[in-house]
Amino acid sequence: MPQIKFTDAAVAKLEADTTTWFTDPSVKGLQLCVTPGGTKTWYLNKWDATAQKVRRVKLGQWASKGTHTRWAKDQIGKAALDVQEGKARTKAEKAADKANLGIPTFREALNQYIAHRTSDRASGKARMIDQTVNDYRLAFDKHLGRWGDVLVSELPVLEINQYLNALQVEHPHAAHRAGSIAGAVVRFVNRLCALSLPIPALLDNTKMKSRVQTGKLDMQVPWADRWAEIEAIENEHIRLAWMIRWLSGSRWRNALQTLTWRDVDLSTGVVSFARLKRDETGRSIVVADEVLRLFKRLHEIRFDDCDWVFPSRRRIDGERGHLDNALDRLALTCAGDLRHFWMTSAREVAPRHVHRWLAQQTMTDDDLQMLGHYGEPTREEQKATANAIASHILKRLRRVPTNVVEIERVTA
Repeated sequence: MPQIKFTDAAVAKLEADTTTWFTDPSVKGLQLCVTPGGTKTWYLNKWDATAQKVRRVKLGQWASKGTHTRWAKDQIGKAALDVQEGKARTKAEKAADKANLGIPTFREALNQYIAHRTSDRASGKARMIDQTVNDYRLAFDKHLGRWGDVLVSELPVLEINQYLNALQVEHPHAAHRAGSIAGAVVRFVNRLCALSLPIPALLDNTKMKSRVQTGKLDMQVPWADRWAEIEAIENEHIRLAWMIRWLSGSRWRNALQTLTWRDVDLSTGVVSFARLKRDETGRSIVVADEVLRLFKRLHEIRFDDCDWVFPSRRRIDGERGHLDNALDRLALTCAGDLRHFWMTSAREVAPRHVHRWLAQQTMTDDDLQMLGHYGEPTREEQKATANAIASHILKRLRRVPTNVVEIERVTA
């Protein structure tokens, strides 16, 4: 094997009638392959103690412009570390690893998928929250558990599809969730094991219906009656939580529920949410004056032994947590209905892109175009919109219909 001094000038002059390998005694492990066509490629030769063999790692081709020889020398340390950590493997070795990995059962694949989603992710995306993990497991056990012990490669996909399709007739939301879980798990196994297994899914698109369409949300119940029911709640923290949800349109779970007083600026009326439902980044919004008044009342009745805005009255192991699912349902109203009522008012009195920002929704391209260069409404815009929506809600709550036409319009 010929030896030369690796410099750009020396490498530029190299020619070979047959494929020839060159080394530089002063640069251990670095080799240059020169072909009869003139292609010059850098390689690193490094002993792999784990595999007990010498590995030849391709670094890249030499370029006639720039200090490419210096670049090749700089790559030696990184490539050597890859060999030491077992990252420099051949395609055949990688294929053998995947073959030896084995195909998991459907339930094992679910557990692997959840472990992946709940660990720190290289993409920087947020981890799956505990409540979502519980929802996934419950939905899997209820609708997919019968295939839990079947290898993913042997899943009766058509049978699963037919089950999901039949399920959506009576329970579209459950079918949609089960189908999403099944698809996500199989796609994860496909990536993990380099497979191309068919993805379980609904044969037809899920026919999702709103609570209004299904009749579960009775729009004929006067808002004033619902508000009176909220005002009758004995626990003041829970009562104020219901009121703030209605007047701000905010979600409860992992939004208002987990707020601390570090997230609420009472002097400016700005509330910061660490993570939104569909957006991995947080968002700060300006609340209406009436909502700010409620937050100030919460601050007056806060517990000194915790920083939760909505603290629980119970202690577990000496620590006080936040309210859990205390907003599940009243006799007339489900907590999720309040966001619907807020959006109903928002669509009447507020610009769409601003009320979507206040509702902590993921912004569409059209919304972002309306927001301009900085990508968010000004605090003045947010305050004016939040006040307009809250005022519209309060006006409707206090309105007393005087005739049949007015009754129909108020309850529509």
